[in-house]
Amino acid sequence: MSWGSRLSRDGIKRPTILQRDLQSNSPYFITSHGYQHPLESLHIQRLTSIPVIAAVIDFDNTDTAWRKYDSMTARELFKMYGCSQRLYREVFEPAIQAALFAPGEQCSAAATLGMLYYYMLSHQENSDFLLCRGDVEGKFFSPWLQSLEMEGLKFVPNKVPSSLTIDTDSGCISAIVCGDEIYKADAFVSAMGLSSLQSIVKNSPFLWSHREFANLLHLSTVDVISIKLWLDKKITIPNVANVCPGFDDSSGWTFFDLTSIYDDYYEEPMTVVEVEFYNASRLITLSDDDIVSEASLHLIKCIQDFEGATVIQKSVKRSPKSVINFLPGSYKYTPRGSTSFPNLFIAGDWIVNRHGSFSKEKAYVTGLEAANRMVDYFGTGDFAKIIAVEGDEPHIETLRSLSRRANELKSQIPFSEFFLQ
Repeated sequence: MSWGSRLSRDGIKRPTILQRDLQSNSPYFITSHGYQHPLESLHIQRLTSIPVIAAVIDFDNTDTAWRKYDSMTARELFKMYGCSQRLYREVFEPAIQAALFAPGEQCSAAATLGMLYYYMLSHQENSDFLLCRGDVEGKFFSPWLQSLEMEGLKFVPNKVPSSLTIDTDSGCISAIVCGDEIYKADAFVSAMGLSSLQSIVKNSPFLWSHREFANLLHLSTVDVISIKLWLDKKITIPNVANVCPGFDDSSGWTFFDLTSIYDDYYEEPMTVVEVEFYNASRLITLSDDDIVSEASLHLIKCIQDFEGATVIQKSVKRSPKSVINFLPGSYKYTPRGSTSFPNLFIAGDWIVNRHGSFSKEKAYVTGLEAANRMVDYFGTGDFAKIIAVEGDEPHIETLRSLSRRANELKSQIPFSEFFLQ
């Protein structure tokens, strides 16, 4: 069993089990915040989360479910189902800010339910929360790229795509433009973030007449900042991963004890932490030193031992407009993996698909789906095997069937479409 924690605005830790070994599954997603440290007692507050289960069960990742819940905010959802203010503020809102990068009043209830189901209900026998024991680029991406190059794949580094060109005879995309250079290909996969694809749309007038691409301009993004700090003394950090609410109402943040995670730092007489701020537009224009000061103040608020520690090395990475903001009403503007161009496909954790995964897992799955679409388009090659998400437990499957049946009966009631849904 390994532990992470949530921290309240007053710095009080709320432990959360990240990985556990239980003989049976709990019938409720309450397990993710129900198995707390014995000294933690939020029983009454936890009970107020039970009605939310009805919404989680009703949300089955179909187009109908997304359209039903996408018009309301996450905060409105929890309020409608009677969640206590304390539970929302200390448990659900930090989780929303860390997973969806914005506060509950700025997040779609549909995106929130998808996140809750994936993390809290469909992975009760195992935890998908795994941390790399070193720098991800060095441990994974660089060796992976090298292996692909050995297979003959050619990479063109330091090129920013600016627009696309079309073959008017075939109706297919013919090339991608990077500044003054043009790269032709038979098919294309966009695996970039939303803001980058929006820039391409703005610079490619022929895309404006295609609704799926014009719709992209209705979507918005948020800023993320990652700060890595090397401190001159060893600090005891009870949990390797910590999800924290922002000390204002609009932002959230997390921090990780890299000293315990990375093999290279484990024996060092210092502390290395990584801090990530989400929805960080207020901070992104500050200097590196000011951002480091902000991170230090947040850390001290949570763990007093950070006070007096000296930063001996720092790394600040700004990622403006790097992740999608799942605003209420955004679903109808979000693209699918296939497009109206037969040789152009999209991958990323922000697009619509029906697999049921989320975040990095969803990004990986949509990449495999795009590869399979390529194979299908060319009519040659092997399809990638995509592992399905963990199936519903029997009682959840039963409740979901009852919910679908109830919705079907409701739709047959005369004038059912007359009232606002």
